[in-house]
Amino acid sequence: MICPQCLKTIDDHAAVCPHCHAYVQAAPARKSYVFCEGCGARLSASDRTCPKCGRPAPGILSTDAAASDLAAGKTASFPKLTDAMLEGARSGRSARSSSVQDVLSESLDPSATNILDRSELDRKSKKRNPNRAEDPYHPRKIVSRRMLFAFSAMVVVACAIAFVWFDPLGVMPGFYQSVRTSAQESFPSREGMGGGEQTAEDVESDTQAEGSQTLEDQTLSDEAALAELTDLYERVVAVNEGDAFADAIDSFNGWYMASSLQKRQDASRGAYEVRDELQGIIDELDALRLMEGSPYEADRDNVRQLAQWMYERIDAICASWDVSLGYPDGESMGQHQDEILAPMREAGSSALNSYYEHVTEWRPQEH
Repeated sequence: MICPQCLKTIDDHAAVCPHCHAYVQAAPARKSYVFCEGCGARLSASDRTCPKCGRPAPGILSTDAAASDLAAGKTASFPKLTDAMLEGARSGRSARSSSVQDVLSESLDPSATNILDRSELDRKSKKRNPNRAEDPYHPRKIVSRRMLFAFSAMVVVACAIAFVWFDPLGVMPGFYQSVRTSAQESFPSREGMGGGEQTAEDVESDTQAEGSQTLEDQTLSDEAALAELTDLYERVVAVNEGDAFADAIDSFNGWYMASSLQKRQDASRGAYEVRDELQGIIDELDALRLMEGSPYEADRDNVRQLAQWMYERIDAICASWDVSLGYPDGESMGQHQDEILAPMREAGSSALNSYYEHVTEWRPQEH
């Protein structure tokens, strides 16, 4: 024979090559393998079907039975051969080859199949989990009971807060009042300490009481009325005879025709101040509260009339100042003289004459 290592001729029974000393003894027989005709997987001699695709091993089925059995899905029922069965077949105990019918008859369940019923699987799946989605690739999200309970609790709390805050039925004021009443009954010593809230009726009654008390406080007795009227009368006379009124007249006569707006504004300020002072005196006279049937009501009216005549005099000067101040700075005022003096000419001297006619006799006297 030829040495597989050095390719030289050696004795047929030699175990070692005398040339290269390579071991050339024939290797022990190895177990033969076959391959599945369907998926190409390697099968052993004891395999009757492919462990991957279930196809019968080559030589198991006859040509006539192979197609029908494969179509029926009965390939999974072939029993796996054991070493004892293979040894018996080789020793001659089984002279004939196994047919498809023999293999099927020897199986525990000849009707077994690897084809599963889809409707049966769906029925069992729904029975185990009835909420499972129909589409296994797009399962629906199942809301747990805890999440549902938490959401319901949040909704209830939100509704309760909204009901208390907006009070659609108007029950909260009565509830608050009942709480305050219970507190007052339980702790009577705390009443009047300023710690509680007053109702609208209490506030209104307190306001009316304060108003009536203030009105009584402002009502003047006859003696106080005489003193107050005398003071106001002297203030009116002081305005007429004082320097402020005379200065207001002089300022008007000297500056109402000035082209400078700033000078006119400065000169007019005194007249407006006198008018404000007289208006304050009139307001004080109107605010006097005399006792009912007081003999000084006529004196109050007389003093007010004197103040009103004085007010009309200074108001006419202020009206002329309003016209003069309406012209811009640098204006030639000569052409506007008649327009400026129009309010004073319209007022005339009736207020002045009436004032001097009654100022002496209307001085308040004790009654």
